[in-house]
Amino acid sequence: MAKKKKHTKKTSKVTQTKPKSPKWPGLVVALLGFLLYANTLTNDYCLDDYSVIKDNYVVKQGVKGIPTLLKTNYRYGYWMSKGTLYRPLTMVMFALEWQMVPDQPFWGHLINILFFAWSGWLLFQFLARLFGDHYPWLPLVVSLIFVAHPVHTEVVANIKSRDEIMAFFLGLAGLFYLVKYVDTGKLLHVVFSILLYGLSLFAKESAITWLAIYPLTIWFFRHTQRKKMGAVALYLIPTLIFLGLRRSIIGGGVNVAGVSILDNFFAQAEGTSYYGSALYMVFRYLKVLFLPTELVSDLGFNQIPVMGLGNVAVVSMILLILGAGYFVARAFIQKAEKPNILAYGILFFAITFSIYSNLLVTIGSSYGERFLYIPSLGFALVAGYGLYWLAQKLKKPLTPQISNPVFIGLLLLLLAYTVKTIKRNKDWYDSGTLYAADVVKSPNSAKLNYHHGMELGKKGNQMKGQQQLNQYRKALSFFEKAISIYPKYADAYGLKGLYYFKLKDFDKAMEAYHLAIKYNANNATVYNNMGIIYFQKGDVQNAEKVYKLALKYNPRFVDAYRNLGAVYGSTKRFAQAIEQFKKGLQYDPNNQTLLKYIGTAYRDLGKPELGKPYLDRVKGLR
Repeated sequence: MAKKKKHTKKTSKVTQTKPKSPKWPGLVVALLGFLLYANTLTNDYCLDDYSVIKDNYVVKQGVKGIPTLLKTNYRYGYWMSKGTLYRPLTMVMFALEWQMVPDQPFWGHLINILFFAWSGWLLFQFLARLFGDHYPWLPLVVSLIFVAHPVHTEVVANIKSRDEIMAFFLGLAGLFYLVKYVDTGKLLHVVFSILLYGLSLFAKESAITWLAIYPLTIWFFRHTQRKKMGAVALYLIPTLIFLGLRRSIIGGGVNVAGVSILDNFFAQAEGTSYYGSALYMVFRYLKVLFLPTELVSDLGFNQIPVMGLGNVAVVSMILLILGAGYFVARAFIQKAEKPNILAYGILFFAITFSIYSNLLVTIGSSYGERFLYIPSLGFALVAGYGLYWLAQKLKKPLTPQISNPVFIGLLLLLLAYTVKTIKRNKDWYDSGTLYAADVVKSPNSAKLNYHHGMELGKKGNQMKGQQQLNQYRKALSFFEKAISIYPKYADAYGLKGLYYFKLKDFDKAMEAYHLAIKYNANNATVYNNMGIIYFQKGDVQNAEKVYKLALKYNPRFVDAYRNLGAVYGSTKRFAQAIEQFKKGLQYDPNNQTLLKYIGTAYRDLGKPELGKPYLDRVKGLR
């Protein structure tokens, strides 16, 4: 009998926390999430999609590349620099997609949208369980605000940001099952929760902030079950496993001295200038959450100058932090009948955003709307509760009725969000459209001017005659603007040299290349481009020298292997030429030029039978 009584008591507790809200609203949220981003299905690759997917030679190996992805840094397959990021789960997803549907961005966009929509469904289910009967309709309101917010365009419309989507989805799923464990006492739920949390870490490192969110959620919403918070200690197991693997593969954290001011404009600032700038950027992040009228991919050097603590926005931010801290502290002290959603929302934002704020640790970027993806749930909680509170004050329960002014206000907000999101998705069609849209909003960003010039130059490559030359000159004007903002911009000098070369002004091209090397002696691309000029002038000795330098700084540089091999071939060193061509083939197995050159070099070496298989492969690839 005692056993039966205990079972009855447990069932009663579950009934008290189980929401009466219907399940269909979750499907509405998911459908909205899908429809908002459906117009990205025709988008191409954009920004970091190239370094993470399209130009990443390990990802392009598909299933064969997975062992390498598990034991190397995030961009190992794209560049030789020591990486500071480790996100194997996301990279494995990209490798599997490439294996099944290679070089088809449609599928990458579709998977992003599907997981985003699924996240919206999961969020509603989680909030409905979390709030129980305390706040009817609030789970739906918060979920709709989160899913519709335009700030998520950078994440959902950019395939590479799958890391953010999966970190949120898996982390939230882990939290959902933790709450189920607290409600039911079923150990299987907490085991599943720990597994999901661990996977979220392998999607993106910043998911570690869930470790603080989990106990916080129990504290606020399951105060009668706080004794079960001890279970959160078990989450240290996957945390330590992840941190240990990460350290063994890529070493420690970010080297602040190595962070370029082009990426984080106040990284090298000190004292009040550093913290003033960091606080100002937090202010800008909050501004885009409350008023997402102007979304932009970069606010880097020198769009926003370094500033001190005396700036009005900075002072306002300090006062806001103090006020929020006081409010949250009171929430912990006071005993309320209902959970304090405002305090929880504030803490959710503060905890999940802390890792991006540059206040605790300097990161490699001063601004990125993707950083608001998970923290924006804190904003949605605050905004949703604000509407709920207003409805109560007006004695108009937050229900879907045309006569309810608060409900009409919510609809108008969601409509504005929808229009902004769909419009912004078009900017993310590809890198060219994005930089063209954003350089107008952030005209003093050296990086935006540089990248916009680069995209203009690529577009010029598709043109002919005078139109092409004019396009190259237009690209050069943006490189000049980038250099005027940041005179030590090595990459801008490098592309300046490239387009002077395309305009056949070899002297100006070489002058720009030398300045690029002056500010970055490890620039493999510039050495390679210098070699092309030397080779065209018949200076084979210097061409060979700079091609070797290019390969020294980038041992995976396929073009440099091809060019060095061509130098050897032109001086009848055919065996050495073949060796270089084959090295390049390791990183681009289907490169038709390399295959053709190997076949030709074997023929010139007097061994055509050895070259025939390579020439046959060329025919098979056509």
